Amino acid sequence: MGDESTPEAPQPSEMAMLRAEMRAGFQSFEKRFDAVDMRLEGHDRRFDEVDKRLVTMDARITDEAAATRRHFDVVAEGLRESFNIVIDKTMATGEKVDRLIAANAIEHAAFIDGHTDHEVRITRLEAARGASKPTTS
Repeated sequence: MGDESTPEAPQPSEMAMLRAEMRAGFQSFEKRFDAVDMRLEGHDRRFDEVDKRLVTMDARITDEAAATRRHFDVVAEGLRESFNIVIDKTMATGEKVDRLIAANAIEHAAFIDGHTDHEVRITRLEAARGASKPTTS
């Protein structure tokens, strides 16, 4: 037994080498997937922050819209009251003008009657004066 040699380590089989190569490949993919997962988690955090900001902005817009609507309602009510005042004053002015026109027509008719009566009186007076004058011939 002199030629006993130490047993050599068995050569890995082709299947074992493929397994080892696949494990190394999977580990490489796992590292890449972990890196992608980390990046996606960062994106998720940013999206969560954007979502919070959008919710806040949406609430601000809703509040501002309500405030604007209230302000518009107040302004519109003020305008409505102003329009009603203008309408009332316009109607009152129209009625006053109608009364003045009617009064003017009455006064004008009286003036014309008086003028006519005055002409008649003058004519009568002149006629009476002419009859009472002695004739000089």
